[in-house]
Amino acid sequence: MAQVILENVYKSFPHRKGEAPAQVKNNNIDSGDAARSEGVSILRRINLTVADGEFMVLVGPSGCGKSTLLRLIAGLESMTGGNISVGDKLVNDLPPKERDIAMVFQSYALYPHMTVYDNIAFGLRRRSLDNLGHEETNSSFVENLLVSATRKLPKGLRYLSEKEKSIDQQVKNVAQLLQIEALLKRLPKQLSGGQRQRVALGRAIARNPQVFLMDEPLSNLDAKLRAETRAQIVKLQRQLGTTTIYVTHDQTEAMTMGDRIAILNQGQLQQVAPPLELYNRPANRFVAEFIGSPPMNFIPVKFQAPQIITNGDFRMTLPEIWGATLQKYDGKTVILGIRPEHLIVGVPATRNLPVQVDLVENLGNDTYLSTQLIIPGFQRQSFSEPSLQVRIPPDRTVKMGEQIWLSLTPEKLHFFDPETEIAIYPKTSPQLPFEK
Repeated sequence: MAQVILENVYKSFPHRKGEAPAQVKNNNIDSGDAARSEGVSILRRINLTVADGEFMVLVGPSGCGKSTLLRLIAGLESMTGGNISVGDKLVNDLPPKERDIAMVFQSYALYPHMTVYDNIAFGLRRRSLDNLGHEETNSSFVENLLVSATRKLPKGLRYLSEKEKSIDQQVKNVAQLLQIEALLKRLPKQLSGGQRQRVALGRAIARNPQVFLMDEPLSNLDAKLRAETRAQIVKLQRQLGTTTIYVTHDQTEAMTMGDRIAILNQGQLQQVAPPLELYNRPANRFVAEFIGSPPMNFIPVKFQAPQIITNGDFRMTLPEIWGATLQKYDGKTVILGIRPEHLIVGVPATRNLPVQVDLVENLGNDTYLSTQLIIPGFQRQSFSEPSLQVRIPPDRTVKMGEQIWLSLTPEKLHFFDPETEIAIYPKTSPQLPFEK
């Protein structure tokens, strides 16, 4: 097992013929960024350390570069700049087969003409041949020929070399671990989606690599099977203790599976932290909106010292802890963030938000409301959401078109700078570990 270290990793693709280079708009980009901006930038300044035995999840919207980053680690793509180390070895120039990494793809990538047994054993046999190299003896050549020629004969007539016996034992151990012993003689077309995914996992596990890379392996499964397989993968990783980097766009998978989560957006890391830290202390507005379902609501408010926020007829006194923190925004606009579960149906009052219910979604264990603010004189910013999402208990009956008042939980408020969108936290709070 080994840690994985990414140092200042960049990836860009050259412009197509006749395509004009994109202009760099960010004034904070350094000369190194500018040099790499000559092509289409996919990843920029990726610095990340995955500890030995850790389950790291890479999450972000489609096109943010998470799968590309996984392919760079695997050696399936070449880097534009930076270093990647696996264990104590720099792997920048090593081909994929020499990196001691196993990858599970979204599409399973099983050999359709091979049985489950042979799919799992394939990598072991291939590695066995590679290890022989140019030193293969005549006896080993004959052994391999006999093993291959008799593989499809009845069990009593097959020739098994010592290497093949070892491979056989490894395949059976993996099959037992994944509970697919009864499937070993089947072809991939005879398996369900969940069974194929377990075979793909088995092929990776059998190699006993230093690192597992998984690229959205559950995206082709239905909801129930995804939940079951998700639990199996986490349990297996805990048993094996193998360093794992898992890519997904599903925040539920990220929150329930990872020891830590790395959030990417537009090719850059936004925050790296344990799941609950991302939820409770997001580094910026993007993270706050991406983590949580339904997403966080954002409302532009004007701060007035010592601790008042207003917008139109809405007026609320903040807890004292915010007074000194927001002092520099006195008379200016800040962005108030509040999660749907921290809005409570209350009574008419200036400190509460009057809304009209546009949509009611009853889920059984929760009810989601989509509401429209109806504050007289409400000042809306161009980047503000048109509605507020609310999560209420199922026993609270609300009808479409009804007007209600929403109370904000004071201890659960978030604030963001309107220009940088970086989160603002009380000065007495511990410093947020935010990786750029």
